[in-house]
Amino acid sequence: MTKLYASLALGLLAAACGGGGGSAPIATENASAPAPVAAAPAAAPPADSTIDCPMFPASAIFNTRIDDTARFPVHADNAAWQELVGRATPFTANWGTSSNPSDLQDYWGMPFNVVDAAATQWPLVSFDYAASGLVFEASYPAQSDCASSADGSGVVRGCTQVPASQRRFPFPSGTTLAEGGDCGGPSGCGDRHVLVVDKAACRLWEAFYAHRIAGQWYAVATASWDLRSNAMRPDGWGAADAAGLPITPLLAKANEAASGEIRHALRVTFRDAALSLQHVWPARFAAGSDNPGAIPFGSLLRLRADFAIPDAWSPQAKAVARAAQRYGLYVADNGADLHVQGAPDSAWDPAVWQQLRSITMADMEFVDTGAITRDARFAKDSLQAGW
Repeated sequence: MTKLYASLALGLLAAACGGGGGSAPIATENASAPAPVAAAPAAAPPADSTIDCPMFPASAIFNTRIDDTARFPVHADNAAWQELVGRATPFTANWGTSSNPSDLQDYWGMPFNVVDAAATQWPLVSFDYAASGLVFEASYPAQSDCASSADGSGVVRGCTQVPASQRRFPFPSGTTLAEGGDCGGPSGCGDRHVLVVDKAACRLWEAFYAHRIAGQWYAVATASWDLRSNAMRPDGWGAADAAGLPITPLLAKANEAASGEIRHALRVTFRDAALSLQHVWPARFAAGSDNPGAIPFGSLLRLRADFAIPDAWSPQAKAVARAAQRYGLYVADNGADLHVQGAPDSAWDPAVWQQLRSITMADMEFVDTGAITRDARFAKDSLQAGW
């Protein structure tokens, strides 16, 4: 996704020109503000037993089943978008079989960190890569989230409203698990996502192109969500991914798959030429080149109900396929076509990759979510999909 942030400047400028004038006050999540929707029902079960937090409420769109074809029919543009991708394109499980960050051959995908903020340092994060002397990467503090104090409190929307000397992010104090593993620094890494769940506050933090150089952490963009809330970041803002969606709740995880059931949606990428420079709810942003009529960011894809999941498949492959049927895949970023992201883990059954590759784009279908977005109770700034 690195090339995407090179194209964000135009989008950020357009967003900046769309509102009124004047200086905005510091926007903190601790400030009192009306909730965008009514209180959510009981939270969904934790996605991982080590997290002990919900991955958003049960009513959030990512935790909502969309396999009722009467309520969620096939999208009108399904055939055109399938052809754009290629109907023979295989479903690719984009995660590795190693838990060792130094095993660069098999440690690929997006790992996540779980920390307890009360026992974790909150290092400063700089968005000024030029100061590192090693790499220059344009950064976007104005659309990033920061903690404004050393204990992690005072979450601020728009890091430019916080002095550079006070911008903090919960990078773990010891080993930090990151996309690319122990890749040797910026010259050896790609997007370098760092995903962190603060289990004390049930808050998710995600950073894009994050590196520690000479003791200082740098990032291109950072984003945060309250995992107990359906509240979304501002529309028009990117995040650690191009669609402005959270990454961690949409990852395939080995322990969930081994349990036989994944009770949430997954994330999927397509190549830039297959994506439009438009976004639809629940996405908040789009990046890349402008391809009118192509797939918008935030679009929902599901495995067709008539795809018979083979009995001979491993329990993990069956669980991933059923999640694709029941909860779907959200178009989250530019990348390779029909690549579905997960966390690297030695607990993955090696058979999963080849088994899932027998699913092709012809077995998938894009979904019309109008049953939610055209409901009078729908709020575009909330993840809530049920009432």
